[in-house]
Amino acid sequence: MNIDGKSVSDLNNPFVIAEMSGNHGNQYSIAEKLLVNCAKNGAKAFKLQTYTPDSMTLDCSRPEYVVGKGPWEGRTLYDLYSQGQTPSAWIPDLFRLAKEIGISIFSTPFSPSDVDILEKNNVSAYKIASFEITYNQLLRYIGQTGKPVIFSTGLATLDEIKGAVETLRDSGCSEVAILKCSTSYPAKSRSLNLNTIPFLKKEYGVPVGFSDHTIGTTAAVVAVSLGATILEKHVKLEEDTSSVDSSFSLPDSQLRSYVSAVEEACLAKGEIQDGPTEDERPYLRYRRSIVAKKNINVGEVFTIENLTVVRPDIGLAPSEMENLLGKTASRNLKFGEGVKLSDINEV
Repeated sequence: MNIDGKSVSDLNNPFVIAEMSGNHGNQYSIAEKLLVNCAKNGAKAFKLQTYTPDSMTLDCSRPEYVVGKGPWEGRTLYDLYSQGQTPSAWIPDLFRLAKEIGISIFSTPFSPSDVDILEKNNVSAYKIASFEITYNQLLRYIGQTGKPVIFSTGLATLDEIKGAVETLRDSGCSEVAILKCSTSYPAKSRSLNLNTIPFLKKEYGVPVGFSDHTIGTTAAVVAVSLGATILEKHVKLEEDTSSVDSSFSLPDSQLRSYVSAVEEACLAKGEIQDGPTEDERPYLRYRRSIVAKKNINVGEVFTIENLTVVRPDIGLAPSEMENLLGKTASRNLKFGEGVKLSDINEV
């Protein structure tokens, strides 16, 4: 996958997306500050959500429209989305600023009309929220743009994930990525099931990542070790305690540490190793080898009495001892000297 010329693959550091969501507190200045801080602290991309409360739900107070458990308990869906929406009027300025400071920017639309707004602003990629994975009409509409698409799995079954991939591809999307995520806020380690990441990579042959709703960096490091190439993390300003997603979002001051942790995990994962690395190579000399346990004269027979296997590696490998015994020395060897092939008389 390629977003704004940035390659998303196993060959690169994880593509870290800073998710603003509703953490702008309905103030453009906060959104702008958060965008700049995320760019400074190592995020590869900044993500918005594009919707209106009317494109999400009805202004209804029936019990079914009221949030139960979690950080938004007791609030109607309409009220929650009214607070969390990013005004579409902000999009041109945020996109322009992102281009100026060199960070990719894209958005999660929640209806075809939201996609139209983003297309007018020449968005480079789309994210599909996990709750929308069965909204085939939206998936097809996004797929028809031909832009790269990242979608989260959340509550999805494996069949629903398969259906989403097929729907996007059939509608014209050639670049798809999947994010494993747990739809709980904050997410607990026991509910993450990150072993799904290598399964999805093998099953679909696409970039797979992790939409991280946990507190801290542990889960992200584990995800990278299992093959995640994309990390999405909700981010807020340090002082924010009241925005809709603030309770489980990463303060912007900690984003640099988060990026460093996942990049270090990527570095540690490395590749299949065959032999020593450059860092290890100097320690080869501390392997054992065959050396003279005492002075050995030319023509003298090699025996277990005059040979030994010790460190450092200055002679033949220990595995050559049986081939060496009974043969004679081609030159004088001093105590502690390594025995080489050239020191053996051919029979």
